[in-house]
Amino acid sequence: MKRVLITGGLGFAGGRIARRLAADYKVIVSSRTQPGAGMLALHHDPGYINHSELLEKKHFPEGIDTVIHMAALNERDCLSRPSEAVQVNIDQTRIILDNAISGGVSRFFYFSTAHIYGSPLQGLINESTLPAPQHPYAITHRAAEDYVVAATRQNKIDGKVLRLSNSFGAPVSASVNRWTLLANDLAKQAVEKRSVSLVSNGCQFRDFITLEDVENAVFQMLAVDASKFPDLIYNLGSGRSMRVIDMAERIISNYNELFGHTISIRLPQNAVPAAEPLLTYSNEQLLAAGIHLSNDVDKELKNLLKFCSENFKYMPV
Repeated sequence: MKRVLITGGLGFAGGRIARRLAADYKVIVSSRTQPGAGMLALHHDPGYINHSELLEKKHFPEGIDTVIHMAALNERDCLSRPSEAVQVNIDQTRIILDNAISGGVSRFFYFSTAHIYGSPLQGLINESTLPAPQHPYAITHRAAEDYVVAATRQNKIDGKVLRLSNSFGAPVSASVNRWTLLANDLAKQAVEKRSVSLVSNGCQFRDFITLEDVENAVFQMLAVDASKFPDLIYNLGSGRSMRVIDMAERIISNYNELFGHTISIRLPQNAVPAAEPLLTYSNEQLLAAGIHLSNDVDKELKNLLKFCSENFKYMPV
């Protein structure tokens, strides 16, 4: 059985990927803190290693076939602690990549971000679009990409960069602190407040991809020979953008269907509709390699809302 190491494998997307792969692979997850009681069981009992041990060759686990590197400082922490962002997102990626090469790892998947293309994202964006990162989160991910690409071009390892768009869905555990992500935040609001509030007019376009599609894309990539993916960089998005307010309305519709409560959207005072630039976050390169995405937004939203209902309580004002 192949051995897969997932750094940040108890996090938001990492946790879902770990749980998805655990039935078919020997999965080892890393995190910076010791998992609490029952946490590994929620992820179908993967092996565990403290993230700091991956930074030393002598502690890097043996016999790993594939590394899925997802451990990184999030966007808020990158902005408030830019020096630490460089250390964690760039330097530690370089070290883990080097240790993986020394350990004989065959494949290295690096999870980057769509935001390396700039902000706001608009127009047609494909893998040939010139990166223009503006935020420490995006800048550090862009720099880390170069290490993975360089090592691959030097035939040291088979590396792939996955530039993830706006993923959403239920985490494995409610303790995963990614409730600032737009769709997750709005779903949590729906359960706790029986209303959803936007901080803008909601007319901006975003590419939302379900966590189910993220985990299944990784599963499909692992299941076939690396030669099926000749490119170094792949956009991992739905390829179907929608406005923020459209996502809010989908959440409300699914909430009403599940729980029978009629809730509404609250916009900022004096917010008026505006024509925003369209966005096409192209995933054609990934689809051409044979990856299938279901893009079942409503299924993911229902599961997210059920998860919120099980873990958070209605708090009337």
